Parts: sequence; structure tokens; C-alpha cells
Amino acid sequence: MGWRGYIDDRHETVFFWSQKAACTTLFNMLADNMPERPKSKSHFHTKSVPYMDCLKAIETRGYRSVIVARHPVSRSISAYFNKFLVYRERPLLRRDDLEPFAQALHDRFCQMIGVEECVDNIISYEQFLATVAQMRADLAEKPQIPINGHWETQVPPILQERGFHYDRIIHAEALDAELGAFCAETGLTYRPRQLNRTPLAAERLQGYLGDRPAREVSGLKFGPENFISEETLARLDAYYRVDFEMLGYPPGAPRR
Repeated sequence: MGWRGYIDDRHETVFFWSQKAACTTLFNMLADNMPERPKSKSHFHTKSVPYMDCLKAIETRGYRSVIVARHPVSRSISAYFNKFLVYRERPLLRRDDLEPFAQALHDRFCQMIGVEECVDNIISYEQFLATVAQMRADLAEKPQIPINGHWETQVPPILQERGFHYDRIIHAEALDAELGAFCAETGLTYRPRQLNRTPLAAERLQGYLGDRPAREVSGLKFGPENFISEETLARLDAYYRVDFEMLGYPPGAPRR
């Protein structure tokens, strides 16, 4: 997440990244420009460091700061799609179908509604957003500690409080153009790839699905538009306001 960054000493750049924000494309670009390509993208996870260490490189060594960002609304919906509805074209019907960090969120939701054990995957998108906010509230006295990177903010709020600004913001919505331009300016190689696209049906259901349990929605033909409402947009604006403000996205739904 933007709470961590990869310090590229060869190019004197700190690359901040977040899950669900084209991080795989960023890692591929970095790997393409290394003398020896890492065996897997996990290299960039393990070699990334917390944002305070990144700030030291920026402030003491004069490194430039770059972040790859995604619209907060589409990023949140994508996380819900991939972690609670369908994973690798397999519907996620039960709690045991979820990845461990998604199980932890589901368990926290069940605690919130007073259910000791949830066998089925019952969390709706609205409830997902409420649980994310509650998990952040659980750590209110430890704001430096992120919750899971798939649904944490892309920018640590403390950076905004310190008046920090990124030297370059590369938006996932214009990834090839913006990352390509940055690489051309800095002498890096960039090869566009299409990766990690969530398959969506060409013809999708009409109407709102954000209040329906995940196990019911997972078998339907849904799209991002089915989860956008005034209520969900208000929650997203409140929780991800630092991302909207720091990353150059206007409030509201993504513009097509």
C-alpha cells in the first residue's frame, strides 16, 4: 500500500504502491529495469519499507517520490469483488472460501452484528464499508499502524498532516500514458501489459446490489455500477478523503 514504498537506489526514486492499484504493473516495470529480474513479485513486497523509512530517503538523499494511485471508489469496489464475491472465477460462498485477511474482516463484521460464528459469506458491500471503518476505529490510538492493505487508504493520513506532496502521481486510469511518460523521462523501460483484470459480464443486471449478502451476489452478472449509491459514495468519501485530496480525484463516482 502507499503505507510502504520500494526504494530504487539505482534511479534515486521511492515508488509508493497499494494493493488494487496497478501494483503488479509497477512491479513488472521495476523488474524489467533491474540487472537481474527477481523470480517473483513477492520481492517487491519483502523489500518495500514503511513510509517513514521512505521519507528518510526522500528528505536526506533527495530521492523523488512516485505513487501509483487508483480512484478510491473503483479500488474499494474491486477489492470487494475480488476478495468477497469471485476469486479466479470461483464464487466465494462460505467464510472458508475467503483468504485469511478477508476472513478476519468477515469475522469482525460478525462480531459487530452479534453473531458468534458465520459459516456462510454473508457480508454485503455496505457492511464491508462499515466494517473497514470500524477496523480503522479499532486502531484509532495507533494511526501509524495500517489495517489490511487491500482496503486501507492509499495515503497515510499523517503524510497529509505533515504537508507532504508526491513528486509524481501516476493514475491507474491512464496507466500506460502516465507511466510510459515517466519512464521515457527517466530512462526506464516500460512495456504495457494487461494484468489482473476482473472479468465482468457484457450484459449485467440493472439495479443496486450493495445491500445484498455476498453469497447471493457472487453468482449474478454484476458490475461496479451495481454498488454505487449516495450512501456508499458518502461512506467512501468520508473514509478515503485523504486519497481523494492527495491523489487528485474529485469526490463522487469515477468519471467514464
